[in-house]
Amino acid sequence: MPTQRKIDQVAALIDKMSRTQAILVADYRGITVAEITKVRNKIRPLGGEFIIAKNTLSLIAARETGLEGVEPALAGPTALCFAYTDAGAVAKAMKEVNAEIKKLSFRGAMLGNIYIGGTDSLDQVASIPTRQEILAQIVGTIAAPVSGVVNVLHSTSASVLYAIQGRIDQMGGEQAA
Repeated sequence: MPTQRKIDQVAALIDKMSRTQAILVADYRGITVAEITKVRNKIRPLGGEFIIAKNTLSLIAARETGLEGVEPALAGPTALCFAYTDAGAVAKAMKEVNAEIKKLSFRGAMLGNIYIGGTDSLDQVASIPTRQEILAQIVGTIAAPVSGVVNVLHSTSASVLYAIQGRIDQMGGEQAA
């Protein structure tokens, strides 16, 4: 019979998993509380959350939300990093902070409903462009045709002005002769 505490923990995990864009699964052995706080402070402003979770409860929540693909990564001491708003930015921040502390070993990740296994899962998720990078690409794509039209109009009007100036010079040159 499950205790009320475990039922509440599963409900909280279900809520987190249903809202997340990506889940990074790591082994947290050897990490101190200060280092966990550092990780949390780094990813919280980016829409991320870092928690320590029991594998059994995490698996129950994953099955409930359709993310059962994460099961191979749920073995041993498990820390889950949820990316709610920008998976790429959170993964990049995790990679950056892990380069400093060097104690988290990543076992896998869920990106949407796709499981990414292996120790390079963090690198693969971190290679995704951030929201800001995607918006910049969209703006660049939209602005390119507009700037092309502006350049064509500018070159056409400049050609007309050069022709008029040439005619003025020609007429001025004939009057002097």
